[in-house]
Amino acid sequence: MPAVPQKIGHFKVSRLLGKGAMGEVFEAVDSSLGRRVAVKVLSQKHRESKEFKTRFEREGRSLATMNHKHVVQVYFIGEHEGRPFLAMEYLDGIDVGQAIKRNGPLHPGDAAEIIRQAASGLQETQRAGVVHRDVKPSNLVLTSSGEVKVTDFGLAKALQEDMSITATGVFVGTPDYLAPEQAMGDDVDASADIYALGCSLYHMCSGNPPFRKGGSDDHYTAVVRRHLKSERPQLKNVLPKFDEALSDLCRRMMSRRLDVRPNYAELVDALGDVVGRLGGRLPPRHVDPETGLSHTTGPLSVVEEAVESGVTDAPEVRPRAGVSMVQLMMIVAGVLVAGVLIGLTLAGS
Repeated sequence: MPAVPQKIGHFKVSRLLGKGAMGEVFEAVDSSLGRRVAVKVLSQKHRESKEFKTRFEREGRSLATMNHKHVVQVYFIGEHEGRPFLAMEYLDGIDVGQAIKRNGPLHPGDAAEIIRQAASGLQETQRAGVVHRDVKPSNLVLTSSGEVKVTDFGLAKALQEDMSITATGVFVGTPDYLAPEQAMGDDVDASADIYALGCSLYHMCSGNPPFRKGGSDDHYTAVVRRHLKSERPQLKNVLPKFDEALSDLCRRMMSRRLDVRPNYAELVDALGDVVGRLGGRLPPRHVDPETGLSHTTGPLSVVEEAVESGVTDAPEVRPRAGVSMVQLMMIVAGVLVAGVLIGLTLAGS
């Protein structure tokens, strides 16, 4: 566990939020503005790596060019003990991957709304000439205000930047959501992120990534091979009574053919129709795979606290099967009437 510094630049650090391959993220306060921020610092082990420093700083530059409500914002770029750091927007919430792990698959309409908001944010990154290249549920954060934020642009690449950081023939990204052209080490554009959004949508609705089978053969290369060669799975064939239009859209997003995948404008528009028809909303509802019933987790900040404290069951509100409020009132009324009749009978005897 990395030591928690008291200050990083002019930011007063309060606690460690997380640690990843690229570095650590701390909660801190901007001493000049009094604003709570998340400070991401390049890992100590990459301190001497020119490649990692360049990639890290590129993330900051990429994000600094954008100002969109569905993309995490960067406020400041600096250096701490020879390591670059980014001061970013603090997100009070939980990532979608963690939400699925804790509570199961999402209601299809809610999953569509998450992807719709993420696509809207990524459409802005495309305008800025940036491909994310690591879109996945754990990089989509559900904030306590009910918005989706796309985060972690550590693998992002400017479309017009030189190829010195990642050589042709070497792919980067997470295998469960990896576009075939990205797995082959080819140059990628925004359609690779749309493919990853499709895989993420499948994961949100089914509870599992599309090319995971489980078992000993489910290693990295096997999953990548399925992206390259296997038939695209369809949600309507996996889940009973699944919305056909959403299933077909998801399959298009995961097509190996770039010309079949929708662009961001088409995707946002199509998902808007789905969300309206299915009543999608946030915070998301989760679907119990055994009963098919939906339940909603408590406020995201409460869920986040439960995750951090190690609580095994986050608060949730589940509908009670079989008894509605109207039915309950009828039962109570019936009991009262029966009581009155019994009383009259006893009085008459």
